[in-house]
Amino acid sequence: MILVADVALAGALLLVAAGFLRAEEVTRRHGLLPFWVIRAAGLAEPVLGVAVIAVWVGGAPGRAVWALAAGWHAALTGYLLILLRVRGRVPCGCLDAVTPVSPAKAVIGAVWSAASAVMAAGAVPLPEAVLDRLPHLALAGFTALLAVVALSALSVLSSSAGRRPG
Repeated sequence: MILVADVALAGALLLVAAGFLRAEEVTRRHGLLPFWVIRAAGLAEPVLGVAVIAVWVGGAPGRAVWALAAGWHAALTGYLLILLRVRGRVPCGCLDAVTPVSPAKAVIGAVWSAASAVMAAGAVPLPEAVLDRLPHLALAGFTALLAVVALSALSVLSSSAGRRPG
């Protein structure tokens, strides 16, 4: 069950990374959200990610923080699905300005949301010692990196499959 925490932490780490890597101009070009919402999200995202990490490292249950993370990831998942439906496979702007939105990205967002919801429910006991909690951040980082690489690989494979002569 502790692996659920690692997946939820991976989602939090990506929220922090998105604060530095997301492409606001790409999100603006979607034309689906007002500028102030995009700006507020760009500020709130890394703060929420840091709050989740702080709750984990501090050993507090932080159910409200985990619940906010679950809601945030659910909202992002919904946005990706709407974007995919309305605009097609355009760049989503999540972590860069070029990777297109895809059903796989929405699935990953739903996984981050579900894992955070499990944490919010208190279903996963936190390790008592901080030295037992810290290694989970490394595993979460690896999980986040693996998800990003897998999504990038899927994006490349799906775009090259569409270009094959046949």
